[in-house]
Amino acid sequence: MINRKIQPKFKTSESLEIINVENRKLLNNIPVHIVNAGNQDVVKIDFIFDAGTIHNNNPLIADSVNALLEAGTKTKSSVEIAETLDFYGAYLELNIGNHFSQIILYSLNKYLEETLDIIEDIIFNSIFPENEVDIYIKNRLQKFSISRQKTDVLSQELFSESIFGSFHPYGRKITEKDFNNINSHNLNKFYKEKYLLNSLKIIMSGKVEEYHVNLLNERFGKHKLTEIKKSKLNFKTKPSETKQKFVAVDGAMQTSIKVGKKIINRNHPDFFNLNITSIILGGYFGSRLMNNIREDKGYTYGIYAGVNSLLDAGFFSISAESGKEVFRKAIDEIYKELKILRTSYVSDEELSRVKNYLTGNFHSTFDGAFSVSDAFKSILFYGFNLNYYNQYFDTIKKITPQIIKETAEKYLNENSMYEITVGTE
Repeated sequence: MINRKIQPKFKTSESLEIINVENRKLLNNIPVHIVNAGNQDVVKIDFIFDAGTIHNNNPLIADSVNALLEAGTKTKSSVEIAETLDFYGAYLELNIGNHFSQIILYSLNKYLEETLDIIEDIIFNSIFPENEVDIYIKNRLQKFSISRQKTDVLSQELFSESIFGSFHPYGRKITEKDFNNINSHNLNKFYKEKYLLNSLKIIMSGKVEEYHVNLLNERFGKHKLTEIKKSKLNFKTKPSETKQKFVAVDGAMQTSIKVGKKIINRNHPDFFNLNITSIILGGYFGSRLMNNIREDKGYTYGIYAGVNSLLDAGFFSISAESGKEVFRKAIDEIYKELKILRTSYVSDEELSRVKNYLTGNFHSTFDGAFSVSDAFKSILFYGFNLNYYNQYFDTIKKITPQIIKETAEKYLNENSMYEITVGTE
């Protein structure tokens, strides 16, 4: 019998077990990465194209193309596509980022042949009907207009623009003028230029059978890939000379705060140490910023700090929303915590708590084939494999207060930060 009056012994995990990713190729060399695990007869297939927002001067073009891929093809209307997916119990997810766009299919194994027919049709035959484009743009413009009153949206836009520059794809923002040249012709042009099999990468996860690869070969592996010379995208960062900016929004209930800077990304050897350091500062509920500014001072409901890795750069940011009477005090406390982090050592007790939090998070990150495929997808385009996470896991175990202090001193000096506030004073 279990004695429930006695707390069970706590044991820290010493190793990380990750489901293996099998790397295959279709007949025409399209890469297919397979995460084969699970007992349910379900698969998730990610179709990833080099068709992100950086590939057009108007970021709304790529965004709209991705969103409207299921709006109609040469053979099916948007209603027919939706009804077919629903009939077979399948689900389609469309995502867009700076560099890549994704078509993600969730399908029952027994209907994969039928649901792949839909994907094949979308990839080869989308037509972007003018009426569907008009409805989408009208709705999108309405949401855009509403977002102009949201302080968190405006602060994020201004922050990105400040640290990268308004002409850099990472700092560029959608404006009302961008909506003027969204039409079926422009979307079709981008679609035909960017949704090409020579840029396609596929990740398949779930209970994968060999016939699944055969189905992919039948639809995508027998096409001859055209040789297209890729031009290296080279964007120069031009950060703002003004490091502190305030934008007033009439009637705003709170003021949004962004404090941060451009920083290293996953390719840098210091990235693991910096990520752990940022988590100590504000990356989980028991972090220093949470304990000080939320729990002790009550200046905000939530505050978060983290390092975001983009393919060609990275940035560190602290985000919070605070009342107009106290947001300046909240900012003072942010700088105070940054200074403490770089001038004093983390206690063994706090470091042990953060290590336990991170190791627990790691195990949940790799719980199941779909989770593993998402983790793999986030590092695929950096040229890493899943050993990347084993290296990170080892860093967590070995990191010391000395390393954390040195990392904060090197990257998180409070005087190097940009400060963006949007709201009321």
